Amino acid sequence: MTGHVRKRRWRENKDAEWHDAGWEYVIELGTVAGDRQRPTRGGFRTKKAAAEALRKELEAREAGTYAKPSRESYADYLVNRWLPWTLERPRRPVRESTHELYESMARLHILPALGALPLQDVRPVDVEALYMALAKPSKDGKRPALGSSSLHNVATVVHGSLEQAKRWELVSRNAAAGISPERPPAEDEPAHWTVDQVAAFLDHVDATLTVERTITERRKRRNGVEYTYTRTMAPDPMQRSLWYLLATTGMRRGEACACRWPDLDEESGVLEVKVSKTRRGRRVLALDPATLGVLAEWRRAQRRERLRYGPAWEDAEEHMFTHTVYFTRPVRHGVPVARRWVSAAMHKVLEGSGLPPMHVHGLRHSWATAAFEAGEHLRAVADHLGHADTAVTDRTYTHTVRRVQDLTALRVAGLIASKRGGGR
Repeated sequence: MTGHVRKRRWRENKDAEWHDAGWEYVIELGTVAGDRQRPTRGGFRTKKAAAEALRKELEAREAGTYAKPSRESYADYLVNRWLPWTLERPRRPVRESTHELYESMARLHILPALGALPLQDVRPVDVEALYMALAKPSKDGKRPALGSSSLHNVATVVHGSLEQAKRWELVSRNAAAGISPERPPAEDEPAHWTVDQVAAFLDHVDATLTVERTITERRKRRNGVEYTYTRTMAPDPMQRSLWYLLATTGMRRGEACACRWPDLDEESGVLEVKVSKTRRGRRVLALDPATLGVLAEWRRAQRRERLRYGPAWEDAEEHMFTHTVYFTRPVRHGVPVARRWVSAAMHKVLEGSGLPPMHVHGLRHSWATAAFEAGEHLRAVADHLGHADTAVTDRTYTHTVRRVQDLTALRVAGLIASKRGGGR
């Protein structure tokens, strides 16, 4: 490949006077299908600038790192190309929930800072400035520092999108390569309950969901008028078994919603988690006798309901957790529970428990904290929770892991001290 620099000139018509318009360069790429390939790049103020740009393009073409000049913005690329591609890529497309997380990270944190830049103009210094800005609170105090997990998610989107742009030859290099957000100061532990509080929660579940009860709710009509609604609730073995499973295994809310009866081996007492698309997310969990007992009780009740409603039963995939939806016409039976329903049910079941308020995911954090305090190894906890690697577990439970390590160090030091001086 060769090229040359030339003066750019223009005129309004063939009889008009010529005008200078800076410099440009032409690259000779040979002939393809009888057509001479001579791309031209212009807009340079000096001959030296044009010659330098020509040299860089020739070197990039020779090295295989050339990217055709484009003014596509990073926002357009991220929203219209990369995010849709993550769902459609032939190898390991991301889950819907992961895609929603990527969209949220892009909308809230990445695009406000980098979106207006042309994709090819994003530099390492821009990426580093983004990470540094997110790792500290704003000066006016309106925006707190982003947590380590969220920073990690932001870096995943930025690095992953720019790496794919490089593979597609839209950029010559990944501007985020080798740049990682600094770990922020140690955060508070994730919201969780103690072992005693989890036990109290299950006691409360037993006391409220195994007997008939009356509930009163405030509702709002379509015209905006509020009213009080009172109804009698029968014992709820489905919800009772759901809370047992979440509390005693640390499963994710979505994993529990996707559980099917064929995934449970009652004889050996293990449940296979299949909903995850990651290798470590697909795992087998051992269930304790109490949880197996409430699940068996609910399974018998569910079978009776299914026989009762026959063709009106909606679930054809043997989901473990189904319920009746009353506020529809007609009433729906055998509807698999949704993640949002589980979150709302958690708030309702906590009423009158005397326990600190907590989201469903807090049961997962409670299980992990209890496991560490019981002396379980980091790798074992990560495997049970279905984390991709121990770094995720360590990052999430920094305080707990460090506290347990400190206690272990003190116990070992005490053991050594007790053996010194011939046992004196």
